[in-house]
Amino acid sequence: MKRIKIALKKRKIKIFLIFLFVSSLAWLISELSGNYSGSAVFEIVYTNSPDSLLFVGASQNKIDVKLRASGFSFLRFNFGNKKIRIDVSKAQLKSGNYIVPKSVYQFQIEQQLPQSMELVSIYNDDTILLELYPLFTKKIPVISKLDVSLNQNYMLDTPLKISPDSILVKGPRKELDKIKSINTTAKEIADIADDFSEKLTLVIPAKTANVRYFTKEVVVYGKVARFSEKIIEVPITVVNLPQDYEINIIPNSVSVLCKAKIDDLKQLKASDFTLIADYEARADKEQQTLILALKAYPQVLNEPKLLTKEVRFILKRK
Repeated sequence: MKRIKIALKKRKIKIFLIFLFVSSLAWLISELSGNYSGSAVFEIVYTNSPDSLLFVGASQNKIDVKLRASGFSFLRFNFGNKKIRIDVSKAQLKSGNYIVPKSVYQFQIEQQLPQSMELVSIYNDDTILLELYPLFTKKIPVISKLDVSLNQNYMLDTPLKISPDSILVKGPRKELDKIKSINTTAKEIADIADDFSEKLTLVIPAKTANVRYFTKEVVVYGKVARFSEKIIEVPITVVNLPQDYEINIIPNSVSVLCKAKIDDLKQLKASDFTLIADYEARADKEQQTLILALKAYPQVLNEPKLLTKEVRFILKRK
């Protein structure tokens, strides 16, 4: 009998709890079905910035609003993502400033709210001031930082080439004016005896976060040829000699060491070179020597070398 009474008591408690839950749920549904007004804060996400303008920031990052909706809508809203998008392309230029009028962003907010939710008012200032700057395009040269060490008796057949040798950058004029060129990453290659190509990444300069680089890497390549050496005697021409004077130089020709492909060396003549001694270029006007300078030589040569750097002279009146 005692067990029966205990079982009946437990059953009554369960029935009471069920009725309590059902009645509470009915009350909650009734309350949530009604319309309410409440405040909310939206985080602003600025989107759709025009290609011709750089968006840096805005006077407002949040918008305080008053909304009207059912309790269910507010409940879903509180668990949702409280962000609102503002279209930067809708900005207006007035007195040199880009602004989004209140009427424009109010309409954008209304378009993004659920149909069950109504925008009652906006607490923020009337306009949003945007920090936008015109973008310009500039072409800058690429400078290779590839260090090439060739195998013995090999030389570059042509100067190193970079593809592309210049790139386009886009950004605010103030930042573009500071960029004169762009370097590749540094790299060394050694014992080269064949044609080569190396893909190198460009080094983006610091403090250019607002600049867009259309190219991020380049290819540096070169042609390599086996070379030989030849010594050729080249006559010296004296320039800037005072009037009514004549000069004797000792010697009147010097040896030039030339490195090139064998076929090119066979074609060399002394007349292919221009070797001068400038009388006025003396650092010490009392010295009796002239410094030599090789002003012209065939482009097929790889840095010809003067085996004599200066000559003595005797100056006398005519």
